[in-house]
Amino acid sequence: MNRTLKIFVAVIISAGLFISCSNDTQIKYWDNGNIQSSLSYNHGVMDGKSTWYYKNGNKEQEVNYKNNKLEGLLTRWFQNGSYESQSYYNNGLLNGKASTYDEDGNLILEENYKNDTLSGTYIMWHSNGQIKISGNYSLGLYDGLWLYYNFAGKIIGTATFSDGTGIQKSWYPNGNIQREISYKENLKHGSEKVYDENGTLNEVIDYNEGQITESR
Repeated sequence: MNRTLKIFVAVIISAGLFISCSNDTQIKYWDNGNIQSSLSYNHGVMDGKSTWYYKNGNKEQEVNYKNNKLEGLLTRWFQNGSYESQSYYNNGLLNGKASTYDEDGNLILEENYKNDTLSGTYIMWHSNGQIKISGNYSLGLYDGLWLYYNFAGKIIGTATFSDGTGIQKSWYPNGNIQREISYKENLKHGSEKVYDENGTLNEVIDYNEGQITESR
């Protein structure tokens, strides 16, 4: 073999070794032989689909990476195989709708994100399917009308916010005011008034940016 051919073969072999080392899937196993994780790498960083598994063989989490950042749909499962959550990423940041489920497969929370910040509608459900909380976020702050429901679907509280600042109220089943809370930028700020079922003021708790300063 002449020298030129030897160099050519050496380059091909070297290139082949480089490719196999720079693009690979790393697989780990549980002690029972089931796969624990299957992770895709490119040049030493996570790239492509990666999946984690429970010891019983069911999927725990699956997501795509692009240049070591989360990209696209991220799905998590409970050990019984039912969905736990689904969310979407763009360049490593949460974007769009994120859904959370209980182990019975019931949807219990739906949020919306923009660049990792809560933005848009927010809905939480009771386990029986009735809405528990409905509201809206703007740049991570409570915004607009928020409604709070009991297990039977009856409204038991309301709040109106602007940039996380507003008043939240809740009522007893007899219709009397139960609690009135002032908020500033999503934190309790000012007075929280607590009433008994007859409408008598029982307690006033003062807050400063989420911290209790006085109770009387």
